[in-house]
Amino acid sequence: MKQHNMKKTTFFLAFVLAFIFAGAQDFHFSLFNENPLNINPAQTGAFPGDHRVVINYKNQWQSISEPFRTYSGSYDAGIFKKEAETGYLSAGLQFLTDKAGTSEFNTTKVDVLVAYHVVLGLSSTLSAGISGGFCQRSMNESALYWDNQYDGTGGFNTSTPSGETSIFENFGYGDFSAGLMYSYATQESAMASNDGVKFNIGGAAYHINTPKLSFSASDIEKLFAKFVVHTRAQIGLFSTNTSLVVQGLFANQGPTRELVAGLGFRFMLSEQSHYTGFIKESALTIGGAYRFGDAFIPQIGLEISNFAFGVGYDFNTSGLTVASDGRGGLEVFFRFINPSPFRYQNKSFNKSFF
Repeated sequence: MKQHNMKKTTFFLAFVLAFIFAGAQDFHFSLFNENPLNINPAQTGAFPGDHRVVINYKNQWQSISEPFRTYSGSYDAGIFKKEAETGYLSAGLQFLTDKAGTSEFNTTKVDVLVAYHVVLGLSSTLSAGISGGFCQRSMNESALYWDNQYDGTGGFNTSTPSGETSIFENFGYGDFSAGLMYSYATQESAMASNDGVKFNIGGAAYHINTPKLSFSASDIEKLFAKFVVHTRAQIGLFSTNTSLVVQGLFANQGPTRELVAGLGFRFMLSEQSHYTGFIKESALTIGGAYRFGDAFIPQIGLEISNFAFGVGYDFNTSGLTVASDGRGGLEVFFRFINPSPFRYQNKSFNKSFF
């Protein structure tokens, strides 16, 4: 038992130290397409509706020690979207925060996002977006235990003075990003035929100003720029209520690389009643993704009229399974779009958006 706990402690300490001092860890969500503004500012306002609210939550590494909790909330909308003929402007606001481990290492960020969407035809749109904001990083040094607080019986006595001088200082910095995205859709011949195809591909650069990171005057590092490429496709299976959903993401930040590929099925459960309106449109998506070298991520999502919510879970496949027992983290999302994306009939080009 002691050996098992020591392994967990060793892995946890190594993970936290890498997280704090490498300066390369960004806000991380496995359900990346359910947090669109976090992977590309060009996705601001790129949805079938006028207003969108998205909330995300992730609880990671609960099985090791103090979990890493991440929260995200965003609002975005098109500006004069209903009058758009050749393009429209959109704007959004995003808030992200997380708290990691015993040290309560905290990152809080607020971004303002702006995008413009150029209509290339009835079936495609080119989007460009930028974001700028402020990020605050902090940690609770008093929550850390030091060697001279060890009580000799396998625990720590926090009432014993640590004898350590404070070496950490909280700090903040400005942060800027930019991205592009292309969206395309073929029109269904009829809703019942389900023969339409939606597709997008985009790329974004984050931390393009490479801000300085410093918890102390003697230790200054730069935050690595991050480059993201993402894609998503929804392919209707002819004359069924089912669509094939394919998604992928590649991110590179300094020495860190991430590759995720996913596959799922979206089932149209019902269409709105044209007479009473009591029956709302609904769809169910079931699938999974694999983050190469790290985790398998089963996921499920339900859409009902304006609302959508879902859940995913990371099952570790990396070396961290020794400490985590394969239990990586739970993730949930909630989304509200108005008007209902099932019935949004503003312009034909909006059908290229998810």
